[in-house]
Amino acid sequence: MPNKLASGTVIQRRYRTREGDFTKTKVWYARYYVNGERREVATGTENRDEAIKFLRRQMAGLATQIGGEPERVRMGDLFDLLLAWYAKKERRTTYDLKYMIEKETGLRAWFGNIKASNVTSSEIDRFIAWRRQHKPRPANGTINRELAYVRRALKLGERQDPPLVGRVPKFDMLPNGDAREGTLEHEQYRSVRDALPSYARIALVIGYHTGARKGEVLSILRDKVNLKAGRIELLSRSVKNKHARFLPIYGQMGPEIEMALAAGNPACPFLIQRKGKRVYDFEKSWATACEMAGVPQSLFHDLRRTAITNMIEAGFSEKEAMEISGHLTRDVFDRYHIVSERRLKEMASRLEIHMRAKEEEAVAAANGSIQ
Repeated sequence: MPNKLASGTVIQRRYRTREGDFTKTKVWYARYYVNGERREVATGTENRDEAIKFLRRQMAGLATQIGGEPERVRMGDLFDLLLAWYAKKERRTTYDLKYMIEKETGLRAWFGNIKASNVTSSEIDRFIAWRRQHKPRPANGTINRELAYVRRALKLGERQDPPLVGRVPKFDMLPNGDAREGTLEHEQYRSVRDALPSYARIALVIGYHTGARKGEVLSILRDKVNLKAGRIELLSRSVKNKHARFLPIYGQMGPEIEMALAAGNPACPFLIQRKGKRVYDFEKSWATACEMAGVPQSLFHDLRRTAITNMIEAGFSEKEAMEISGHLTRDVFDRYHIVSERRLKEMASRLEIHMRAKEEEAVAAANGSIQ
């Protein structure tokens, strides 16, 4: 098993005073892990930025000790470094990154033992071919996001002092297809819902009714669900655009959320959990349920278009729908081209009446001029 680079953070130790109270040290400590073993060293400074610089020097030094020269560093080491960097920066997408690295078809499965210096255009092409063999076949956009994380890991290694990566190859991304226009009909929603396990079922119900993103739904905290007030608070750190907002609780959401709260482990702060632990994704369960429901190509993100379509059909203004869905600009909202068959007929009927009136006015004017 290859050695791993250290990954860590800076902390202020907690200790008990003579009076029995807990307090923190003024001096910062560097805490990092090497091959699963935790190490903790005093940085000798009370300045957090200086402590972070100390930690980086420690990590760079350890990288050299364990063979951190660019020609010997493996991608698994860089993925560890990237995860530590995301955690330190408190990135909202840390759990997305971890999932894409650690899942069965993740980045570590293919790239983990490959030397960073051996990541070439040919190796990237082989990875793409490997991913396209999986079922359900991932969209080009999904593969592009995975490749973006590989590139980011390489660039992070390149920025280390001393550098852990000699060069970053060019990444030719796959073409993204046309924007999806699919929605989930109500009967299809019911079929998928009934085929899902409980932890994925509640996510579907919330997504279908509110149009919230999957990451937003999975990050909902138990104590931010207010059944009495009929709303769910989404914190800014869990929202893509960093704008906190509320989701309404209505219809089937109330009973489903109440059951999820009752069945969940109070020790886990998240609403959506499995066996008392947070759920990061449910890709396989979703694919199986959609297959059983006869909509194998459906994505969770289709619920976003579905919810917005339902809101518009229910008479919501576009601004009101955007407030719930979390869209900030019309440019993004317009990409969905939300025009249902019923609305299209209604608009055509209104235009027909309008044009008929114009034609009658024109005929009347022509007859008047003749007389």
